[in-house]
Amino acid sequence: MPAVIPFPNRSDDQAARDRISGSLEESLIVEAAAGTGKTTELVNRVVAVLKKGLTTVEHVVAVTFTRKAAGELKLRLRQELDRALSETRDSRFEIRDSKFGEREGSPASDAESAVSSFEFRVSNFDFPISTFELQNLENAIARLEEARIGTIHSFCAEILRERPVEANIDPAFEELSEIEASRLYRQVFRRWSQEKLGAPPPGFRRCLARLAFRDYREDQSPLDQLESAGRKLIEWRDFPRPWSARPFNREEGSDRLVNQALDLAELSSTCQRAKDYLFEDLRPVRDTADAIRRAEEVADRDYDTLEGLLVKLFRDLKSGKKRKGSGVYAEDVAREDVIDAREDLLRALENFKYQADADLAALLQSEMRELLDRYDEMKRARGKLDFVDLLLKVRDLLVKDRPVREYLQNQFKYIFVDEFQDTDPLQAEVLLLLAADDPEETNWRDVTPLPGKLFLVGDPKQSVYRFRRADV
Repeated sequence: MPAVIPFPNRSDDQAARDRISGSLEESLIVEAAAGTGKTTELVNRVVAVLKKGLTTVEHVVAVTFTRKAAGELKLRLRQELDRALSETRDSRFEIRDSKFGEREGSPASDAESAVSSFEFRVSNFDFPISTFELQNLENAIARLEEARIGTIHSFCAEILRERPVEANIDPAFEELSEIEASRLYRQVFRRWSQEKLGAPPPGFRRCLARLAFRDYREDQSPLDQLESAGRKLIEWRDFPRPWSARPFNREEGSDRLVNQALDLAELSSTCQRAKDYLFEDLRPVRDTADAIRRAEEVADRDYDTLEGLLVKLFRDLKSGKKRKGSGVYAEDVAREDVIDAREDLLRALENFKYQADADLAALLQSEMRELLDRYDEMKRARGKLDFVDLLLKVRDLLVKDRPVREYLQNQFKYIFVDEFQDTDPLQAEVLLLLAADDPEETNWRDVTPLPGKLFLVGDPKQSVYRFRRADV
């Protein structure tokens, strides 16, 4: 695996910088905080690879995670190539002047001078190497637009446009922007949700019941929150396997909690001081007990509604104050007993919510599979691919098609990744498969990058896309 180089924010940390620009046969990961010049070192390494003729610019891939950053990276690379070209030209003339200057005043004939010059060029490598490097830099600058410098999504789109038949996609496909994808998904969700509201499946029904008891300060409606849940599933649709959850008896757990809540509400109501802090803090318990009693006076116990009430009670107790108070309770009720009962109920509610969340998530994932399928069908009908599609299609192409995988591994000689902390598992899978030293390997977790082929820089403590899929 690539060696990891910590890159402290010290201008005198020359050893690390020298290794980055000099150890071109090593695949490296450079970890550094913001502002330490890690992107500069990436650019310097690209220049070193091109200058030494280890590859040509069309075989270089440089990936970052916003279009703006990609544009800046290309600009910085051009500037550094220009600077390196200027320095190499100056170095070449200095060598010529100093070496030939030593022979001034010599009686040698023109023929002898020519022979001596040739002998110098053969025996001293500085001058021929500088000429070779000069040509490499000139070629790199002239053909810089052939380098694959961009976002991971634009890079994948280029691969798919080159191999649409093998990827089984429309050769004239268009990329969906985030705004366009969001708009298309919303259309699909609204149609799907309207159909489900007529006869909601269990998970959908439970989710709506929970959301009916949401905090009044929350901006999203119940359907808005379901829509957001669907978006998350779309972002993670590279994990299609059904989610598993431990066996959970919701009815039995709910019944136990109802009894605990009713008991605590009764204990709390025996307080002799209405303004006692403990009495005030237990108001959510008494309110929940009252709601349960009222509901069961007119109908049988509804476990969907009850789940929503219990989850709300947990939220209220967890976020509320936990004061001990000083009031006096009934003769046979000690204040410490009320406090202990509150803590017992809070722990039981937390355990219930944990199990219920896992159970509900597995149900929703299964029930919303149809939503994801409709979204995919809509994109296919319009010849569109969203950002996750681009990654999935390239990943599948690399895993399933050995000739294409080997071709692309040979095509891309060096892969540079800026801000690697924003890389999610699917993106890492694509990059590692391209960097693999063994064309037979299709499991990205078992990949060993070809020496020197992969270079990553980033700050693990800082992730712009942590809220999406970044695996830091």
